[in-house]
Amino acid sequence: MRTARLRVAALWLLAGLCAMLLAGCALWPRPLAPIHYYSIDPPPLAPAPGAGGAARGVLAVRALGAASRYRERIVSRRGAADVEYHEYHRWVEPPAEMITAVLRRALEGAGLAAAVVDDRLVRRSDFVLDGRLLRCDEVRGGTAWAAVCEVELVLKQAEDSGLLLATRLGARREAKAHTTEAFVEAMNAAAADVAAQAAEAVGRALAAHKAPR
Repeated sequence: MRTARLRVAALWLLAGLCAMLLAGCALWPRPLAPIHYYSIDPPPLAPAPGAGGAARGVLAVRALGAASRYRERIVSRRGAADVEYHEYHRWVEPPAEMITAVLRRALEGAGLAAAVVDDRLVRRSDFVLDGRLLRCDEVRGGTAWAAVCEVELVLKQAEDSGLLLATRLGARREAKAHTTEAFVEAMNAAAADVAAQAAEAVGRALAAHKAPR
């Protein structure tokens, strides 16, 4: 009888230990998934033939504005109103800041002015390029997976704030695979396309401004 009681007590103790272990496993925090950061930094555009030869004046580029959704988390869309955010895949800087830098390098490489500078670094300039980032989206639909970049730009003559250019530019690049890395590669290509369009549009506006009337 005593042996039987000891066995029952041992079984109850073992059951209690198992329950405690299971509860501990349930309460133990799961390891956090690592956060991956990505940048928009395409290679500089090839300098235009004769870039910087006869260009004059200082072109100041202001940082692009953007909606609050374009911060560190990557925006993913499945429709016009269906917006999601990546939790563990993020931009290393706000997209507006990175695309502003891409635009500035493209304008400088095109030789559109004697100097292309950050607006915060100069007190006076001859021209000012301002604008807003409208889209920097991962777009998914069916089998399609693409990067869409769109900006609105305004070019003014600094002295009298005369409007020289107001335009919207955009580009879409298909991702080579259904991965975040492939999307970021496509976004870099789309940002480079937009920068090339901006350099061309600003160049035409400045040429028309400087042409004899």
